[in-house]
Parts: sequence; structure tokens; C-alpha cells
Amino acid sequence: MIPDRHEEATRMARSRIGRYLRHWLMPLVLAAGPPAAAQDGGTWRSTPAAAMSDRDADALRPVVDRLVGQAVTAEAIPGVIVGVSWQGRRSYFGYAATGGQPFGSDTIVEVGSITKVFTTALFAQALREGRMQAEAPLRSLMPERRLSACTGRITPLQLADFQSGMPELPPDVPRDLAQRGIDTYTARDFLDWVARWPGGGDGDDCALPAPYRYSNASIGLLGILVAERLGAPWADLVHSRITAPLGMGSTAIRVPEEQRDRLAQGHGPGGRPVMPWPVFAWYAAGALRSTAADMLAFGEAALGHPTVNGAPVPPALTQAFRDAMAPIYRPEGQSFAQAMAWQVETGDPEAGQHPVFMKAGGTDGFNSVIAVNPSKDLAIFIGASRAQSGIPRLGVMLARQIRGEALR
Repeated sequence: MIPDRHEEATRMARSRIGRYLRHWLMPLVLAAGPPAAAQDGGTWRSTPAAAMSDRDADALRPVVDRLVGQAVTAEAIPGVIVGVSWQGRRSYFGYAATGGQPFGSDTIVEVGSITKVFTTALFAQALREGRMQAEAPLRSLMPERRLSACTGRITPLQLADFQSGMPELPPDVPRDLAQRGIDTYTARDFLDWVARWPGGGDGDDCALPAPYRYSNASIGLLGILVAERLGAPWADLVHSRITAPLGMGSTAIRVPEEQRDRLAQGHGPGGRPVMPWPVFAWYAAGALRSTAADMLAFGEAALGHPTVNGAPVPPALTQAFRDAMAPIYRPEGQSFAQAMAWQVETGDPEAGQHPVFMKAGGTDGFNSVIAVNPSKDLAIFIGASRAQSGIPRLGVMLARQIRGEALR
């Protein structure tokens, strides 16, 4: 499929899914009104977010205990933190397996693939600024490299929405990479693989957009391209355009020395402690560490709040979230719609279920999820210090089962 046909297909998919979501989502976006004007520069002083009342927190606890508390016990998860933001008021619920120390709102955890929605927020800004084009083929963005015929035709949008056909990881990575990271398999190694990758075929046989295929490689490449086009390292862009404006002072790739006492120990699926997650060449797909407090700030910005942590949200960032979260297509055989890295759990409108926008994250030692429900002005973050713990589905369940009318 050539790029203009992909654009037409994307437009049609957005139209179909958009008709379904418009009833729920657009009234909320419009009700929020225009965001407050941003200050000049990339950093604002933050103030503590409003805390949820004791009454509201007490009303939430039975739901959170039933879903998350039982999982902590059943799966022997060493530590879990649940953050809930309802109409900008926050509450936190910490859990630990027997003998453990419950996590707090400032406990730093590896958020893994939640990093991807930071990258697509930057990509959406690059599109609005005219620094990138969604349908530009990679051969026009990487002229210095000889790309395979198929790879050269992939577009940035296909990288963002998992229709590039790229595998989850490059197949040529060393088997022990999890212990060594980017120093062993460098960004140059990664880009060399991108150039060699044959894709789904050659020439006219290359079927794009490809069927849905979740890929760290595609978002990792997108992050490199965004950084090149915006003229700054990816980590600096995350700081200046997202975490600093939102007052997310504990979110970064590497934890500074003064914060390391808050860094949680991760555990593998069997419960054994594991080494910290290294930085890989596709860092833009999964390298960040964060806290529940920071991730609720991110969730509130995704909901369209004009201020977060006492500071105005830049209008460009608000628009970037809207663009990146817009559903593009529904993968064949799946119940969710796919946006730019965000997954949209559309639910059953006949049962009164509203769309929940979510992104899960996983590393060798942690599992996490960010979920936002615009119909309830509700954001959920869960971070757990055990890999493959099943936490992501609980985030969506909480976003559906917490009832706003009980919190008044």
C-alpha cells in the first residue's frame, strides 16, 4: 500500500472509531476549555497537588483493596503503589507482601513501556510544529543510510501505531543484553539493523501498513528520529517538554544520587531480586523511571487539565496528548483500538462502559500501568516490583469500577 492509500485508510479508521468515541470523549475535551497560557521557558515551580479528602480515600479503599490487595497476596508481589487522581485530587494506596515495606507516592519504579507514550507526545509536537510529517517515508528522513526497499517506505505514523511490521526487538541482539545494555548493542548497531531489515517484502510486495505488531524497535527508532528533527537529545526533550512543565521531578532515565534511596528493588517473575533495568539502544521505548505522584501528573495532563502541580500545562503539550491518544485503527481480532502507542479499551457502550486510554509497562523487575478515563476525569497509576504480575489489567478495571458519584 503506498503512502497516500495509507493516509486514506488511517482517515477512514479514525472516522469509524471516532464516531463511537465522540459521544463520550469530545464533550469532556470541550468542557475542559482552552488550557491556560504557558510561561516562557521549559521549567515551572511546582506546588503540591490537592489531596483527596479522607472520606473519598476511604470510599476508594474497598475497591482498590479488592482488586490490588488480593493480587499482592495471591502473587506475593513485594511492593505495589496505586495512585488515583479524581478531578485533580489525589490519593495513594501502598501494599507489600508479608514482611515488606509498602511503597509510597515518591517510590521510584521502572515504568518500562509507559515510556512509549512520552515519545509519541514528543512526536505529536513535532508534527504540529512542522518538523516531521506523519506520512513521510523513512528514506526521506534517513537519507544518509541505504535502507531496504520496504524499510524505506515505512512512515513515522506506522512506527508510532505499530503498523510498521517491525519485530518487538532486533533479532541480532546479544542473548545477555539484559545485563549489559546500550554499551554492548549501541545505537549505531540498532540503526545498522534498521537499514538491513527487509520488512515484509521488497518493492511493490511490501504491504504497508502492516498488521498490528507491538514493537520496541519501532518506537525506539521513532524516538531517534524525533530527537534529530527537534534538535536535542531525546532525554532532554522529555525533560523540557513534558516532565519539567508538569513538575515531574522524579522521572528520568537515570536516577540521580540524591534520589536513589527512593528507588525500589525489582523482582523477576519468580520473586528473586534482579539487577536494575539497563538503558538499551531503543531507550525511547522503555527506559524511564518514575513515581506514582509524577505519573498522576502525567495522567492529569493527558486528561486535559489546564494546570498540573500548580503550574499551567503548555497548550502544545495538551494538544499533543489529544493527537497521540486519538484512535487510529482496531487491530484485527482485538477488542481495543490503537492510537500512537496508547491503547484504547473501548468497552461495551451497551453496558455503560466508557473508553479507557492505557499504556502498560514491564521490565525484568517491574510491572506498571497508566490508565485514564476521561468520562470520570480519572487517572490511575499502578507500579509493582515484580515482573509479569498482571497489574496492567487491574489498572483498566479500576478505571472502570471507581465510581465518581461515590466520591462527593
